[in-house]
Amino acid sequence: MLSKQSRKTVAALVAGAFILAGVAGPLAVQAAPTVNDRPAYHQRHQVKPEQVAKRLAKEFGIEQSVIVKYQNQGKTNKDLVRAAFLAKASDKSFESVITLKTDNNTWQDVANTLGVDKTKLKAVRQEMAAKHLSQRLNIPQNDIQALFNQGYHQRDIAMAGLLASHSNKSLSDVLGMKKINNTWQDVSKELGVDLKALKQEMKQSHKTQENG
Repeated sequence: MLSKQSRKTVAALVAGAFILAGVAGPLAVQAAPTVNDRPAYHQRHQVKPEQVAKRLAKEFGIEQSVIVKYQNQGKTNKDLVRAAFLAKASDKSFESVITLKTDNNTWQDVANTLGVDKTKLKAVRQEMAAKHLSQRLNIPQNDIQALFNQGYHQRDIAMAGLLASHSNKSLSDVLGMKKINNTWQDVSKELGVDLKALKQEMKQSHKTQENG
């Protein structure tokens, strides 16, 4: 099996070095997310407010000054991300969504008000993940989305793409090598790929995303 650090690095590439490295939380990460779950990287990464504002602005097309305004009002990173994600899922403005959240309701209540269910959240999460995986793996976004539609998980697509880039195999060929009774480490050995070197590349990719 992959080492603990390798699994963490894979998760960072797939879930998260994808946008907010520790801020994105459940809306952007889980296969069937709910809006009140505990973030996957809670307390593992400390992201500066200006980094959060910059990344949210870039990822969701929100004016950075608007995000800063709500940061100055004391909104947490989790609230900002959830509002941005629900705004995208509901095709509403960021400000109209974040103002729906009060001390007397939950983000699940806000999602219900907006008519956003798990299916919509999953669709947006997959769209965003496909975009980021496409950029990192140099694979057309539509091809990544097609793999999601076929039931492949983010981690498997990411691992297959990375192993394909280190071998003479196509993404589909590598995905086909992964069976229910083997691991990605087994696949990497079969391909003659140095998993340690692969892990280092993924670490560097994560650092680049965090500093971007």
